[in-house]
Amino acid sequence: MAPERHGGSKVPGGSTGPPRRRPGRPAPNPGERAISPSKPSGARIHGQIVGTLARDVLGGAVAPGDALPNEDLLAARFAVSRSSVREAVKTLAAKGLIESRQRVGARIRPRADWHMLDPDLLAWHPDILHDRPLMAGLLETRRIIEPAAAELAALRATAEDFAALAASLDAMADAAPRDLEACCEADLAFHGGIIAASRNVVLDGLVATIAAALRASLRATNSITTDQARSVAAHRAVLDALRRRDGAGARAAMNAVLDNTEQDLGAV
Repeated sequence: MAPERHGGSKVPGGSTGPPRRRPGRPAPNPGERAISPSKPSGARIHGQIVGTLARDVLGGAVAPGDALPNEDLLAARFAVSRSSVREAVKTLAAKGLIESRQRVGARIRPRADWHMLDPDLLAWHPDILHDRPLMAGLLETRRIIEPAAAELAALRATAEDFAALAASLDAMADAAPRDLEACCEADLAFHGGIIAASRNVVLDGLVATIAAALRASLRATNSITTDQARSVAAHRAVLDALRRRDGAGARAAMNAVLDNTEQDLGAV
C-alpha cells in the first residue's frame, strides 16, 4: 500500500492545491498593489531636485559666487538622501550653473559659464521675459544671423521653400492672438525655414543648436506683442522680398521684424 502523501491536495485536472503558508505570514492581499500609493521614481525625484535648484539660480534667489546649502540641509529640504543631492549637483555642474569641490562645497558659477542654449535651462527658467541679459543676448544673436540668412535665401530659396514659408505665415496669422503656442510654433517654422532656405549647412546646423533659445525668445515676445497684425505684416514683407529675389530688401525686412521685437521688449 502506497504511503499517504502530505502537502497540496489533488484537484481535478491533475494539479495540486496551493502550498501551505508558513505560520505567522499574512495572506497576500490581491488589491494591495492597486490601493497602495506609488512612490516617485528615482528619475522623477532627481528631476524635481535639479529643476528646483536650477530655478533658484536662474531666477536670482541665489547669485553667482553664493554657496549652496550643504548636502545635509538640501537633503532635509527635499526629504531625500545625500546621494540624491550629489547627483543633482553633478547635473547642474555639467550645465555650468554650479561648481562643486570637496571640502569646499558647491558655489554658483559666473553667469558667463551657464549653458544658456541648453533646452533644460531654458525650460527651467522661471521668467525669461524679464531676464534682460538673456533676452538682449538672444536678440543680438538673431540680428547677426537672420538678416544675413534672409539675404541668402532670396538668392537660393526654391518654390517649395516659398510654399512652406507661406503656409507658416498663414498659420501664424490664423493663430494670433487666440492661440499663443500655435502662433509661436508657426513663427519658429517661418524663421527656421528662412535659415534652411539660405542653403548654408553651417547656419542650418546652427538652427538646431539655438532652436530652444529661439523658441523661448519667440514665445516671450509673442506673449507681449500688442499688435499681431503689425507683426504678421512685417513677416509678410520678408516673404515678399524673398519672392522678388531681392536680397537687400529681404535683409531690410528681417531687420524691421527684429526692430518690432526690440520695441516690444522695451515696453516690458
